[in-house]
Amino acid sequence: MSRRYAIAIPLLAGWLVSARAQTAPVSRIALNPAERFQVIDGFGLNFTAPYFRDDQKRMFDTFIDDLGVTMFRVVPYLVYSDWEVTNDNDDPNVMNWEYYNDRYSTPIFEASWNAIRYLNSRGVRPVIALVGPVPGWMLADKSTPPAHKVCDSGSRIPPLAPAMYGEFAEEVVSMAMYARFQAQLDFEYFSPFNETDCYPAEGPRIDPREAPQVLAAVARRLKREGMGDVRLTVADQAVITNDYVTPILRDSELMKQVGAFTLHTYGENSVGPQVERVKASAYAHVPVWLTEYGDLNDQDKTAENDWTHFSLAANRRALTALNQGASAVFYFDAFDDYEECARRLTFYGLYTSAGHIYAPRKRYYATRQLYHFVRPGFQRIAARTMAPGLTISAFRDPATETLVVVGVKEGGPRRVEVSVPASSRRMPEYWDYYATTRSINCLKLDSVPLRNGVAEVELPEEAVFTLVSKWTSK
Repeated sequence: MSRRYAIAIPLLAGWLVSARAQTAPVSRIALNPAERFQVIDGFGLNFTAPYFRDDQKRMFDTFIDDLGVTMFRVVPYLVYSDWEVTNDNDDPNVMNWEYYNDRYSTPIFEASWNAIRYLNSRGVRPVIALVGPVPGWMLADKSTPPAHKVCDSGSRIPPLAPAMYGEFAEEVVSMAMYARFQAQLDFEYFSPFNETDCYPAEGPRIDPREAPQVLAAVARRLKREGMGDVRLTVADQAVITNDYVTPILRDSELMKQVGAFTLHTYGENSVGPQVERVKASAYAHVPVWLTEYGDLNDQDKTAENDWTHFSLAANRRALTALNQGASAVFYFDAFDDYEECARRLTFYGLYTSAGHIYAPRKRYYATRQLYHFVRPGFQRIAARTMAPGLTISAFRDPATETLVVVGVKEGGPRRVEVSVPASSRRMPEYWDYYATTRSINCLKLDSVPLRNGVAEVELPEEAVFTLVSKWTSK
């Protein structure tokens, strides 16, 4: 073989490789920093505070300092029907503080106060959220079929009786008062009931049309007791398609004290319809938060389930909620614990907690891809893709003009092109690329340059990833 043909063959091989690269499938992400949406309030975790112990402080420091958590939804008691098995007295307008002081100084509550006190020391003002049924004496005499979706359609638990709305308000506000005035805790948001469409375990039965009256009773009592600055987060519903929002929006006096509309989802439905209801009202400034998301398949403790359900699917739910207008999302749960509602040890946590040994799971690092890089005050910007198996959200830091793209990849082409319009006032010079996969945990893998406004990133088949822009003057 002559020297001329010996050279031509490798040149031809190189051309074939280049041609294959040009024709290989590619997913495209188009960003538009000029098209802007909601400002992010923060990212949070749920936890049941009676399980808090001093040896957990290092874990909570990690949540705040490494994960990036700025909000916590704290449940201070497991089942609040136990507070008043019998009524404190016969007058809902007069709190029996001898009774309540005794209840709120028990070890279960003291652990909760210690948890919130530690969060306060770290600069966090948590949401205090109440979970569980009310005592039986607060319920109506009979039940009627619900006109909305509920978790257990066969349940015949009666609703909270209208005559007991004042007693309910007294009970929950007494706890809030003790937390502020006796325990000296700092909090801004208060959720007086949880998942009232998932009764009886998760909360009392309060149907959408009754919710405004119950909440109004709580709001009036808060104001009367000098706590009118506390903002209500409502209605923490389990079935995200139920419409609790519209009846609440109709009560202008109640809306003066509503701090956020709060929803839960562990499935494919998300916050969009509820966001649109709020936007179309006179209260478009009130944020919508997803205060519970994650996955419910916790009893499968395999690495495969941790990855596919609690890492990929859960983060897809978070990004979907953000893309539909949520200003904050709260993962459920911070660490494994015993759930009174489920009557078993549960394994929803980002951290395991067996035998006082706390360790992060894979889902911790997948969640870090969003929480660590997107901070309160960032604003969501337009980010579009038609690629199958790819869910993305993008954000802009108005202080530094840094752009952040967070994505969940569950299939599709490995090659992804990310473009920024040439009309942008400033153009990133390159993207820092971080990823969590089956084998790595939130590691920086590359710095990817832009050429003519386009960066090409090679992603594995499945990943939760983050791109952080580095800028140069245009």
